[in-house]
Parts: sequence; structure tokens; C-alpha cells
Amino acid sequence: MSKTLNELMIWTQEFHREMAERFQQAAKATTNERSRMLLEYLAGHENQLEELVERFREKAPENALNTLISEYKEQFHPSKHDSRNHPYATMETGDILHELEEQHRRVIRLYDHFEDFVQGSAREVLTQLVEQEEQTLLQMVQSANRLEDI
Repeated sequence: MSKTLNELMIWTQEFHREMAERFQQAAKATTNERSRMLLEYLAGHENQLEELVERFREKAPENALNTLISEYKEQFHPSKHDSRNHPYATMETGDILHELEEQHRRVIRLYDHFEDFVQGSAREVLTQLVEQEEQTLLQMVQSANRLEDI
């Protein structure tokens, strides 16, 4: 069954919301102060990304949102970690960042993949989303690396 760009964007919002929740839960559970600070910081950014995708959806043309894309759930393979028991609370900050980057790169690759198959306003929306995801990921990683230097 094919999905629309709107459905992909809703899925992406859910992805960011779930990541934020996992980071928040792990921040409460960890005993490592640096990890707690990092996880809280990342949770805030994930919430911002969820809101950003919502704004994109609100502004996107209806015809772009209704563009059929593909069987995206089949193409988005599950993480090597089960999302319900991911051990962020027990991970070192470098490992947390590595996993964050891996998860976000998977979303970016998915959007990149669909850019090749859509035209017009749908392609513009996907391009803008990819750019925003990449910029935010870079900002998150750079800021988190500064935390490591403290």
C-alpha cells in the first residue's frame, strides 16, 4: 500500500517525538551528569524537530502533501536497537551521539531516496526537509561535542 508525503511527514514527527521521549526518560535514569545534560539537550532538539516538521506540513501545498511516494515503512529498516529498551541511560556520551547520528542519517537517506521519485512542490518540500534535518543534526552534534570539552 502506497503512502503519501503527508503520511511520511507524520511518521517523521512521531520519530522525533519518540526520540525526545527516549532521551528524556534516559536523562532521568542516568547517574552520569554529562550524559544527563546531553540527553536533556537532545530531547529539546528532537521536540523542536517535531514542531519544525509540523510547520512544514502546515505550509506545504495540498498537492505536495497528497503525492504518493512508496512503501516507506518497508524501506526504513528498524534500528539495531529496539526502540522500547534502548540503553541511552547507560551509554557514554560519544555512544549516544553516534546512535543519534545513525538514527537521523537513516531518516535523511529515506527522504533523499524519495526526492528522486517525486516532482514539483513535493520535491521542494522533501529538499527543504532534508536540508533542515541535516542542519539541525550538525548543530546538535557540534553543540554536544562542545559539552564534551567542558
